[in-house]
Amino acid sequence: MRAARRFVRGILLMPLPLACAAPVPERAPEEVPEWTLRRGLVIGSPDDPIYGFSAVGSVLADDDRVYVLLRQEGTIRVFTRDGEFVRDLGGGRGAGPAEMTVPTMMGWRGPGTLWVGDEVLRRFTFYDVATGEAETIPYHLYASDAHGTTRFQPLVAMAGFRAAAVALPSNSAPARGTFTTLTMVALDTAGTVRDTLALLSVALGTEITAGVASDGVLRVSHPLEEGDTWRFASDGSSAVIVNGKSWTGAGPTDFGVTTVSSDGDTLFHRRLAYEPRPVPDGYYDDYINPLLDTPVVVDRREVADAVREFYEQTRYLPPVTSVRLGGDGTVWLAGVDEDGEREWLVLDGSGSSIGRFRLPTTSRVSYANQTEAWVVERDALDIPYVVRYDIVR
Repeated sequence: MRAARRFVRGILLMPLPLACAAPVPERAPEEVPEWTLRRGLVIGSPDDPIYGFSAVGSVLADDDRVYVLLRQEGTIRVFTRDGEFVRDLGGGRGAGPAEMTVPTMMGWRGPGTLWVGDEVLRRFTFYDVATGEAETIPYHLYASDAHGTTRFQPLVAMAGFRAAAVALPSNSAPARGTFTTLTMVALDTAGTVRDTLALLSVALGTEITAGVASDGVLRVSHPLEEGDTWRFASDGSSAVIVNGKSWTGAGPTDFGVTTVSSDGDTLFHRRLAYEPRPVPDGYYDDYINPLLDTPVVVDRREVADAVREFYEQTRYLPPVTSVRLGGDGTVWLAGVDEDGEREWLVLDGSGSSIGRFRLPTTSRVSYANQTEAWVVERDALDIPYVVRYDIVR
């Protein structure tokens, strides 16, 4: 007998409904111009201590400099746009002033100031890119109202010492089928809720109890649920929301793309058609096999059958596997893996499709606009490089 219980995993942003947010018709994919990405500057090295990267978190660029967040080193490495090393921002790995422990996000706070969010230290640190001076502001994870105390997870720093944050579910959070609805808000540094930005529909995974030890449980999330995702602009001014769960085999074959401002206003909403692709045979094997080595597993076959039954409820690949919001308001959407490549679709600030191109599946677009894309790539030895691609239209 197989047994399963539901648990919370990822988040899917659902914009607050506005009267002006009606979908706008979109032209066919074959009518979208194809862009050429010309490989330009490459920053990285397998052995140089300055140019050799371990784990690249984020990449940002302005008119003069390139900024690379190095998670393990706890620093922002600054280069000229010609790739020459300028300086390091941050005091390295640690908990002292200007230091970082687990830096997970980086963005702009107005011209000339970068911010970095640290999950472990629970703070934002703001770095003056000219002087290297740093200002640290802790954030509060809890806010209280008439309904009790809510725990929040900060997402991005915004103007006015505010932060966008998501309300985390309690153990008693109600579920609606396979999702539960939460809220994204704007908090001040004291933990006071200032604005509601969006509603959040949180996807649920499964807890497998069949085939595991009597005092254990195997928590499993679905590998294809990431089709529903969001990203903030690097300056926190807006967010893009993609409502694109895998097709069920019936109904429309399209997905929604919405951008909202930091005040929660809808900037545009589009529905884009796509051609669904079935999940390839054997696709789930790479996800199932590692789970069978989990210590709580006592019957590998029974666990494999239970996990496969859960996975195979999803029979089609999601329409979108990655999303970015460009520095100029453009929206960058990556499709599924096709023979080691993914096609990217670019929308302008009104939601119109303006370009498409292909990159290797292993290439991660970190920062982009209509003239260039900064991409993190890895070589055969898994060494990361930061690469600028110039866009030829």
